[in-house]
Amino acid sequence: MRQLLPPVLVFLALGCTPANPPTPATTEPGPSLPASIAKGVTAAQSSPAGRVTHVPEATYRMGSEVGEPDERPVHEVHVAAFDMDLTEVTVAEYGQCVRAGGCAPSSTVVRFPGSTAEDQWLYGQECNGDRAERQEHAENCVDWSMADAYCRWAGKRLPTEEEWEYAACAGDCEHAIGGRGGAAAILGAARWPYTMRVATVAPGKFGLYDMAGNVWEWTASQYCPYDHPGCDDPRRVVRGGSWSMADFVSVRLTDRSPADPSSTTTNVGFRCARSATAP
Repeated sequence: MRQLLPPVLVFLALGCTPANPPTPATTEPGPSLPASIAKGVTAAQSSPAGRVTHVPEATYRMGSEVGEPDERPVHEVHVAAFDMDLTEVTVAEYGQCVRAGGCAPSSTVVRFPGSTAEDQWLYGQECNGDRAERQEHAENCVDWSMADAYCRWAGKRLPTEEEWEYAACAGDCEHAIGGRGGAAAILGAARWPYTMRVATVAPGKFGLYDMAGNVWEWTASQYCPYDHPGCDDPRRVVRGGSWSMADFVSVRLTDRSPADPSSTTTNVGFRCARSATAP
């Protein structure tokens, strides 16, 4: 379990000084992405944002025996076929929902248990909101209900934790990024103090971008122990780590963290999924 410390606290804990505060697309998967996109080069006219990819039905072993205690026990789960957004929902996409009346505007201030007026001052500039220069960035500063509302408006839903992990690594999370250079593999982490444009780096399994780093992602799942499903913990699981994590271990694909569903933070965003329809 990785606690979602405010970004400044993460850096202070490591002895670092923070910088001064400073059309919902539901198209079916098409042909393979152009080579430039596959290499992570994103152009506005060919961005994969808003597109989905198909993830087939599977049974796999979820969790890790070498990770945090809440990643155990490793257990077998089955996921039905589903579709998942290629990227995290962008500022531009979320803005379309706001203008259509389907979503509340993303917050311009952070809110989390114990947050103070000083926190608002420290982190306000890191909320992407509807900033013109961040339209292709992952939307952040949205709470769980706002993420859920957007996905429903787009004809989708938030993915379950089981779906998210399988989509991230096809059941082989221990090796999905381990052979790509350790910390260097986690592009989008430790990019203080902001998010980055989605699909800036190469995709992972199933062609999905930014499953490790950029922003943590809300899931539909409650934060329950693997051996005690159906608990009454109101917190939701977030996955994938974020730009604020200086320790690349914190963005391991089996790592899970609890988040207060009413919190709006600069390092949490989301992507959507939908159950696959029969051919």
